[in-house]
Amino acid sequence: MNNNKMALIYGFNEEEKALLDKTLTELQLPKYKVIEKNMANMKLKDIINGFMLDTYDKVLPEEKIILFNNFTDEELDKTVRRIRENKTIKPILAVVTQTSINWEFHYLVDHLLDEREQAKKYIQQKSK
Repeated sequence: MNNNKMALIYGFNEEEKALLDKTLTELQLPKYKVIEKNMANMKLKDIINGFMLDTYDKVLPEEKIILFNNFTDEELDKTVRRIRENKTIKPILAVVTQTSINWEFHYLVDHLLDEREQAKKYIQQKSK
């Protein structure tokens, strides 16, 4: 896996980015890289490595997503806790894995949305 420690974010407005900036600075973590809608067909590893390919043939949903690449367990724990403290921002949080680093961003988003729906169904069934 790539050694570039960073967060990758998608779907955040400027105010929300400022909150993330503050959190990452306070935790002494590197800044994030923004994934834009025109990067939907790019593989995560290419985004992490700073490549840029404009593609507009995939439509991405209006979601907020934060991906963590090469954070330690302790860094993840602290960062996730701080992000969840802010009740106005409710992003999907995920870790870049050895598998997902080779996925195109739109495919990962679809996968994360499916996982979220499955989790909701499981929680609903469990509460019955």
